[in-house]
Amino acid sequence: MHFLVLRGEGMLRTIADHLMDIAQNSVKAGARNIKITIEETDEWFTFTVEDDGPGIENPEKVFDPFFTTRDPRLRKVGLGLPFLKQAAEQSGGKVSLWTQPGKGTVVKASFNLKSVDCQPIGDLAGTLASLILSDPNVNWYVLRKKDGRGYEIDTSKLKEAGLWDPENPRFASFLFETLENLEEDLKRGEEK
Repeated sequence: MHFLVLRGEGMLRTIADHLMDIAQNSVKAGARNIKITIEETDEWFTFTVEDDGPGIENPEKVFDPFFTTRDPRLRKVGLGLPFLKQAAEQSGGKVSLWTQPGKGTVVKASFNLKSVDCQPIGDLAGTLASLILSDPNVNWYVLRKKDGRGYEIDTSKLKEAGLWDPENPRFASFLFETLENLEEDLKRGEEK
């Protein structure tokens, strides 16, 4: 497993950084199917990450910045979810979490884009491409909507069609370019 975009704790400066962090947690937990839904309007930006991983132990404590399930010799705390909650709430948004042992986890975060305290969205195309290419054993389903327009990517369908080749640099480049073009089309308001 490898991630093309490296981001350290404390480097969560954009909404895309938070999305990357939450989705990486799903991969690290062993999820094999991850669905990312991104919805954007003029006022709100919402992302949801759903996985079929093992679920989260002690879900009532995950927003505590001093709690972690990791080996304390490796790192004492995990700050991704507390930082996400803080960033969303500073903008007037919120974060919700649903988890069930053996069934998976759903994290949903909403940000008020009109708030002066809202972080910038960041590089969604690069984030999504990096996640999709990060682990060939994970099936990714991405649904992206902006004001009713959007696109979807389903890596299981790409695999079935024989179009999946994440180790090929040309494929990686094609994926990055395609996502950049799709995001640009959404910004311009063109329907895809």
